Amino acid sequence: MEIRKIGDQTIFLKGKKENILINPSKELLNTNKYQSRVIIFTDESFDELGLDNEKVIIRGPGEYEVGGVEVLGINGGGGEPVYVVNMDGITVCVMGDLKEALTDKKVDRVNAGDVLITSIKKNDKVGGKLLLEWAKKWGVNYLLPMGYDNEKEDLTKFLDITDQESLEPIESLKIEKDNLPDGMEVVLLKNI
Repeated sequence: MEIRKIGDQTIFLKGKKENILINPSKELLNTNKYQSRVIIFTDESFDELGLDNEKVIIRGPGEYEVGGVEVLGINGGGGEPVYVVNMDGITVCVMGDLKEALTDKKVDRVNAGDVLITSIKKNDKVGGKLLLEWAKKWGVNYLLPMGYDNEKEDLTKFLDITDQESLEPIESLKIEKDNLPDGMEVVLLKNI
């Protein structure tokens, strides 16, 4: 699997058989550059109008299966879904801007796994320390922040909390189940 960041909140997961676009803009959907049959939205402000009938739109709680990709959508509590995606043997948790902290029961249900992609534009109830606590509890190997392009202060705070102040962004993250790091690595992705 390969993970790319295409915009402030847009992520592209490239798998062996399926691709997933997370929070794509209308402009991106109208290009042929990042083709995906599966589209996930973490926030109602993202608009999927104009999509053709061949796309599978995931926008809320539920269990979904598309071409061998399994997606579990869990209500985050404030109406924002948290998604757990199983693709190519890799488990990816995707969280948008949560308005409130997950309950202990929901934290146990998410039980993320290999990769946590999370917005770091959080209010006081869901900050970097709590995200880091969840990531450690879930045994996350890669922690990828998103949603910080317009708020550099959020990124600076987050990198300070994770003790990664000198971290440099990379083009993409390639992941194989056999090659996961032993501990947790924070990874910044460049917008491409």
